[in-house]
Amino acid sequence: MGIFQQLVFIFKTRKWLWGVVLGIIASTAIITYQFGLKNTDKKNLQSFLPSFSLPTENKDIKDKKTLTILLLGYGGAGHQGGFLSDVIQVVHMNFETKKVALISIPRDLWVAISGGTENKINAAYNIDQQKNDEKATISRTMAGTIIGFPIDYYIAVDFVGFQRIIGQELGGIDVEVSEILDDSWYPIKGEELNTCGKTAEEVAQLSANFSGFELEKQFTCRYEHLYYPAGTVHMEGGDALKFVRSRHGSVGGDFSRSKRQHEVLLAIKEKLFSLEGIDNIPAVFREFATHTKTDLNAEIAEYLWPLLKATREYVLVPITLSTENVFTSGKSNQGAYIITPRNSWEEVHVYIQQQIEKAN
Repeated sequence: MGIFQQLVFIFKTRKWLWGVVLGIIASTAIITYQFGLKNTDKKNLQSFLPSFSLPTENKDIKDKKTLTILLLGYGGAGHQGGFLSDVIQVVHMNFETKKVALISIPRDLWVAISGGTENKINAAYNIDQQKNDEKATISRTMAGTIIGFPIDYYIAVDFVGFQRIIGQELGGIDVEVSEILDDSWYPIKGEELNTCGKTAEEVAQLSANFSGFELEKQFTCRYEHLYYPAGTVHMEGGDALKFVRSRHGSVGGDFSRSKRQHEVLLAIKEKLFSLEGIDNIPAVFREFATHTKTDLNAEIAEYLWPLLKATREYVLVPITLSTENVFTSGKSNQGAYIITPRNSWEEVHVYIQQQIEKAN
């Protein structure tokens, strides 16, 4: 069976839909890491952060000139943070201009989430889950408000299937690494409480002299060293997971991590468009579906299918919203690290539009 016939078969069985979004989704399957903000400040921010209306349920996908999907990565069962989002990205596709914008939203962004209260944006999906909201209304509304246009659909995924999808189903990916990653402090799962041979008295003394990450660094057996050189790097599932999760070893911190997520996303897309990737989509679907929450459905299949074949020709526009462009950093009333707009949300919207328009 030729490649075209294979694609038609996948389309007819509707399993292709997961192949379409897999390249977007898989790169967001990253574990929620270390902390999330549980406390909130009571303050009405309606004028500060206005809300958008979500798209109507009966929209005709065939009439749409753009499609915007919110991607959320969270730890899931058995991991610290639960549904707190460690990865928040938006994929905005314009079918007329043939551009795809990948917009990274920092998880520490300080916003009005619910009832006029302030919190970090990464708490939005956790609230949606507490409300059993399968449409992720708060997450979609907040993300749309931040970037300047409404979210059509969302995809939330944990990291459990990430390694299997990349390593077993896709046979690894080739990532174009733009910046050396040299991280001496990547946490080893299950070693969080290892005293590294220190006595109770030594642990007590260290706890008295250090705090936070400086205290953690006194227990070196809890960490492993990661090194990824710049250039083309072949990664299996575990390698890719560590690459997108690493929080140290890059000058830009979390903002550099957003760029690495973009790089993995592109590598997955390229593999999927190869014959091997397409052939493996049914198997990938079976593994992937268990770890996904989404309001996507088959209604968009007929509209997306002819466009999918041309996406390699689309202009990719990676946009990392950071303190280098539209945000500034500070502290909340409780002392937590937060990010806020440098001037206004309108400035954020204008910046995004400018980045998209000037790309060619």
